[in-house]
Amino acid sequence: MKLNYDPEEDVLEVQFKLGHSEKRTGIGLTDQITIFCDTSFQQALGFTAVAYSRLLALPEAPLNELIRAPRDIQDKIKKLIVNSPLNRFFNLIDGKIGLRDLKISESVALY
Repeated sequence: MKLNYDPEEDVLEVQFKLGHSEKRTGIGLTDQITIFCDTSFQQALGFTAVAYSRLLALPEAPLNELIRAPRDIQDKIKKLIVNSPLNRFFNLIDGKIGLRDLKISESVALY
């Protein structure tokens, strides 16, 4: 796992699979959170959170980007979010997403 936080830009990037050669796709959950997965939406490969520190301070946000995707893709993405490794970083409650406040050292130890 690779974690990269840029404090000046307040962007957190997490990659679960390093050197992963499989084709991947990104899908927005909100205006500030994008997850990356394989093209069959079966395996989470990472995510990017823009305005990370602000997201931590906010309550859960609606999945305003994900709702634009077809229903079957929405269901697959939600399944990814509630399972490891994404569930270590996110809460999914009543169709809203929240970011868990984990110290990076704790996150590395979890994976």
